Amino acid sequence: MKNTFKISSVVIIILATMLSISCNDDVAVKNTNDLSRDSFFESLAQIEASANAAYAQLQNVGLYQRYGYILPDTFSDESQSGGDPNFVTSFTFSLTPSLEQVTRFWNNCYNGIGACNFIIEGEETMRSRLATSNFTEADVEDAVGQAHFLRGLYYYMLVKRYGGVPLLLQSEATITPEPRATVDAVYDVIIDDLKVASQLLYSKGATENGRATSGAAFGMLGKVYLHREMYREAQEAFAAIPETEYELLPLEDYHDNFNESGEYNDESLFEVSFNGDATEQDLWSGTGIGVSEVTFHAQEYTAWGNLNPSRKLIDEFEDDDPRLNLAILQDGVPYGPNFDLIWNQGNIRWFKFSQLYDNAQIKQNGSTNARVLRYADIVLMKAEVEHKLQNDEMAINYLNEIRDRVGMPRYGTPEMDAAGYPVDTPSGVFDAIVHERMIELCGEQVRYDDLVRWNLDAQEITVDDFGNSRGYNPNVHRLIPIPQVEIDTNDGITPADQNPGY
Repeated sequence: MKNTFKISSVVIIILATMLSISCNDDVAVKNTNDLSRDSFFESLAQIEASANAAYAQLQNVGLYQRYGYILPDTFSDESQSGGDPNFVTSFTFSLTPSLEQVTRFWNNCYNGIGACNFIIEGEETMRSRLATSNFTEADVEDAVGQAHFLRGLYYYMLVKRYGGVPLLLQSEATITPEPRATVDAVYDVIIDDLKVASQLLYSKGATENGRATSGAAFGMLGKVYLHREMYREAQEAFAAIPETEYELLPLEDYHDNFNESGEYNDESLFEVSFNGDATEQDLWSGTGIGVSEVTFHAQEYTAWGNLNPSRKLIDEFEDDDPRLNLAILQDGVPYGPNFDLIWNQGNIRWFKFSQLYDNAQIKQNGSTNARVLRYADIVLMKAEVEHKLQNDEMAINYLNEIRDRVGMPRYGTPEMDAAGYPVDTPSGVFDAIVHERMIELCGEQVRYDDLVRWNLDAQEITVDDFGNSRGYNPNVHRLIPIPQVEIDTNDGITPADQNPGY
């Protein structure tokens, strides 16, 4: 079932225009719409519209419409470029400061942050109108909670790709110079935002599909703590996720984690919604406004084969692992609404998010939601946290939850020892975590950041399927370049602030 809120009103366009706080080629220095918090937030509809604006950038070309999945997936070792220039450039780590993907990712994140700031700064105005408007205190808290969650998410995406970035924590009618903050300072804001969100948001099932929930906030908070090596804090955040609201889907429903018909299922913590509606102008607009409720994921990965599963990934699957044929299309793999069609194309393509679970062919306007965080990821992160805290028995139990779901042999059994994954030593447990995350979460934009977190990127991201060097240098390519337009137009950032190697 699709979510019930749709990002498509005139108010959204006005807000997105006003709050475009990142730098574009044609920078609007002064707000001409004269839309302020004092003249807004007079009804529940306006509060909901402002929340929609905060979500809208996730659907744009710079993020989950296109580059939000292209960049992390092409960087990883689970993929092989199909030859399209938009994929080859990042696959071979040849990004430059002036490239579209570098700029759009940055701009969409900052446009989203601006929309979040508008809501957060409007909390006092909203509360002052509780007695005379048709919204409640719970409505205000939920809207502010969504804004904090989304701002934390946008900054998390920024810090992962660019490192330290300008911290813009208030909406401005004019663009002011802002220097790069440190990575630590950015993470401090992310953590604070997610903590606030976890206390303000509704639980799953108590709000519309597609809205952030308290479980999603705790999940993202735990993920951030894990990446910051704050393991005790991560353990506490994961423990706060209500177990009654989330569970691993059984094997017969496993594909619902990647198709359209299974969206917002019991394993889903947070998704970016798409419904297939957009005009041609909206699809390729560089302004970050308008209706962009289409993703190109299926078209580019499965129909066109611009990025394909690597042979290394395929070989990582154990014999008879049912997840292989539910993630990757090879000749002989069944697909379609009844799984009665057989892939016989002579090539290898991604099955995940391809529409071919529900349809016999790929539709041009993709409407399958992007799964940003699901419970399997949470369980595997719990395993990693327990391993880091030297609780390997508990870590193995979490790993076996994932194995049990798909009917695969458990870690700690003779079968898995013989398969090369004994868990009788800490290093063996770690190898099992690395293996299980690669298999379970392949094609879900997590592998590259996993490798960097484990300091395995230089070892694993070396050559493609054909033995060609990918040119990866961890001293340079763990970050992408700061957009040149930002350096040219933001007096707070100079060429000397560019990431090393660019």
